Amino acid sequence: MTTCSVDSCARVRYGRQGICEAHYRRLRRTGSLDCQRQIGARAAPKTCAVETCPNTSSERGLCHGHYLRVVRTGELTPHRPLSRRVNTVCHVDGCGRAAFARGMCRPHANRKRKYGDVQAEKPIRKLSSNGTISHGYRTVPVPPDLRHLTNGEKRAAEHRLVMAQVLGRPLYADESVHHRNGDRLDNRPANLELWSRWQPSGQRLDDKVAHALAVLARYAPHLLVTCSDDTITLSSPDRI
Repeated sequence: MTTCSVDSCARVRYGRQGICEAHYRRLRRTGSLDCQRQIGARAAPKTCAVETCPNTSSERGLCHGHYLRVVRTGELTPHRPLSRRVNTVCHVDGCGRAAFARGMCRPHANRKRKYGDVQAEKPIRKLSSNGTISHGYRTVPVPPDLRHLTNGEKRAAEHRLVMAQVLGRPLYADESVHHRNGDRLDNRPANLELWSRWQPSGQRLDDKVAHALAVLARYAPHLLVTCSDDTITLSSPDRI
């Protein structure tokens, strides 16, 4: 019984090449015996052939992500980061909106579906909205960078969103936001107060008086006078 012709290999000869089965399979797979590497020893992992990709290569010198991209699209496009989403920004020139479908934003995707052309030269109408009002409260759209304050919700009551920004965290379900002056559309941080339970109806008398004096100071200062103790009082109630 003869042994493998490869130096330092004592395995039994296999086939007509005079080498063992392990070296024979290596020769068939790689085209080289690579005698410097022992049978059974794993080669050091190689990184992806894309220079900016730190992932380990798995197929044809590419990582799994870049390999799938070549198979699916036929292009490597190394400048594009690997992501489940191929496009994050609309690919129409001059459009910086977020991609919605087929690498285009919603307006351009709708134009492509309806007219067969994105009509890049035609500007997209921008709609501005201050939200909707229901039961006296304003509901507004939440920007993507603030949705962590609304537990991912895309729309939220404005007074709760403002309070969440002040606190830097989402509000709990048992927390409510109280309007100090009773105006549910006045969502200034100074007019909002956090309650750990559902608030009673009405407002504090001191808050209502302070708000009334602030309105007079702004629109009818002639009715007010500053006293010696720096408090604001009515100068002539008969003129109201």
